[in-house]
Amino acid sequence: DHLPVYGYTRVATPNLDAFRADGILYEHAYSHCPLTLPSHTSMLTGLLPADHGIRDNIGFTLAENIPTLPALLKANGYATGAAVSAFVLRKGTGIARGFDAYDDEVEPIGTWQVIARVQRSGGETEAAARKWLDANGAKPFFYFLHLYDPHTPYEPPEPFRTQYKSMPYDGEIAYADHVVGDFLDYLKAKGIYDKAMIVILGDHGEGLNDHREEEHGIFLYREAIQVPLLVKLPGSRHAGAS
Repeated sequence: DHLPVYGYTRVATPNLDAFRADGILYEHAYSHCPLTLPSHTSMLTGLLPADHGIRDNIGFTLAENIPTLPALLKANGYATGAAVSAFVLRKGTGIARGFDAYDDEVEPIGTWQVIARVQRSGGETEAAARKWLDANGAKPFFYFLHLYDPHTPYEPPEPFRTQYKSMPYDGEIAYADHVVGDFLDYLKAKGIYDKAMIVILGDHGEGLNDHREEEHGIFLYREAIQVPLLVKLPGSRHAGAS
């Protein structure tokens, strides 16, 4: 509900807007859990949290006997890579299984930090993605690029910090759009974009005090579980559809 492609008007996301014109927008997509690790595990296994066993960001590890999408694609000849921006998606959770390379080089957690806030900027993560694709992009591949912007603390870099001083959450959305735009431009320059199926989606929403929840993970109101989902098919088939 803070993206122009869904009707919001207080933030500029030109790159997501352009991507939406090439793809399909899903108006009723919902997360299975308003927490990062369980939600991503559902995405990569096709299972509900009760079935894949990951119920929180800490204290759970994906069992070896649960099939994953990257493992399935790897078994069928795809190169598989990932770069993530948050400590909660580190290799040790088991979510990296099936990836040839999984870049989780996020700064180590300290005793003064809340685990969910240990992250790196989307630009750093995108640079890791480019490095992998430079080496592997000529063959069939599956790549997972994870951005943690927007997420607390809401501290977008300039010029977004100044432009969205009164709503830094929107500033982080604008920054994430900038990173996505850079990455899509890279895919176009490499001749990958048109041939690829590209999915852009969120893992959960943010409370923003709509129901007295500042962040997420406690309540299941729509702002926490309804997520953006845009899919671009090869050759931009069905472009503009909803």
